[in-house]
Amino acid sequence: EDIFKVLYDHNVNYIRVRVWNEPNDSKGNSYGGGNNDVNTACKIGKRASEYVMKLLVDIQYSDFWADPAKQQRPKYWANHDHETLSGEIYKWTSWVLKAITEAGGEIGMVQVGNETNCHFCGETDMYKICDLFKSGDKAVRDFDKNILIAHHFANPSNADDYYWYAKVMNECNVDYDVFATSYYPYWHGT
Repeated sequence: EDIFKVLYDHNVNYIRVRVWNEPNDSKGNSYGGGNNDVNTACKIGKRASEYVMKLLVDIQYSDFWADPAKQQRPKYWANHDHETLSGEIYKWTSWVLKAITEAGGEIGMVQVGNETNCHFCGETDMYKICDLFKSGDKAVRDFDKNILIAHHFANPSNADDYYWYAKVMNECNVDYDVFATSYYPYWHGT
């Protein structure tokens, strides 16, 4: 069976799709951990919508896995100053949403970054990170105010960190709907 039909038949109503900026080297070879570029996300989005599933679009703002240990900027943004980077995040987010929607995907939520524990797109100052978050959030709201915005962190066992992230995001007036987390016993303990 088509995997999307199997999921639909078992009442799955959302698909989380990762989007990397350019997940391959200069010769077009995949970095090996997945190749979900925008075109792949468009195909997944279209297939999901055929089975009435919405998308949680996880924009990683990286060419490869973004997690607490690595939040590298995409190669084409490597030398941008903060203001230029902020503008690129807005433009990239807008373009990703437009492309997926035009391909037939139905976006229900956008995750602005992945496991952004005080690291995002090469930045390590949480206040500057919030400024970058706001660029992605604004792009989502400008595209469709009904799409939910998620900010995603890892390792919820560090509750004090989570309270601090939420506090700083509140101080910076970050506009979001969902405070998301991932938890892996292998990495984070029992």
